[in-house]
Amino acid sequence: MSASAVSLTRRQVLLLAVLVEAGLGLLALGLGWVFRLPVTGWIRPDVMGMTLGLLGVLVLLGILLLCRRFPVGPVGRLMRFVDATVKPFFRECRPVDLLVVALFAGVGEELLFRGLIQGGLARWWGEWPALGVASVVFGLAHCMTCGYAVFATVLGLLLGWLVLMTGDLTAAIVAHAGYDFVALLLLTKKGGQDEVPGLEGRD
Repeated sequence: MSASAVSLTRRQVLLLAVLVEAGLGLLALGLGWVFRLPVTGWIRPDVMGMTLGLLGVLVLLGILLLCRRFPVGPVGRLMRFVDATVKPFFRECRPVDLLVVALFAGVGEELLFRGLIQGGLARWWGEWPALGVASVVFGLAHCMTCGYAVFATVLGLLLGWLVLMTGDLTAAIVAHAGYDFVALLLLTKKGGQDEVPGLEGRD
């Protein structure tokens, strides 16, 4: 994001974020069709997936709170970066806007990174190498700073692990969308000091 992005209206920010995240989902579906990978077939909602997804939200938020509690070294630089760039970008968004962005991010990014990339590579290289590669690619996709890339890679590992544990994308989608929503709510809290790193850094 550039400084000029801060001048976007609430509707423009929402439209841009939705277009980017929806585009990632469509890219995953298109490439899945080309490579004959059942991307949408890897979404099989059930109670266990939803439950693990909600637990995943708590774990991700726990990591976030640790970063907030101990903002030293690279973590402190990451927090300051988020405060200076991501927070102004979403400042004028309403909670319903953030929910829409989070939902599109959860579905679009999980279809691409955990569905297409991790799921596809697992067929050729095995599950654990695929998890590592998909997580690094996920981190690089959020590479606004080295710290942000590392943070996103760690989150990617946790989301990918959920996929390995459940055998589908439901838990990862729920965890991703839930974390993004809560993180962005805290980030845009009026008059608050809760500058937190979400997963939408490149939107």
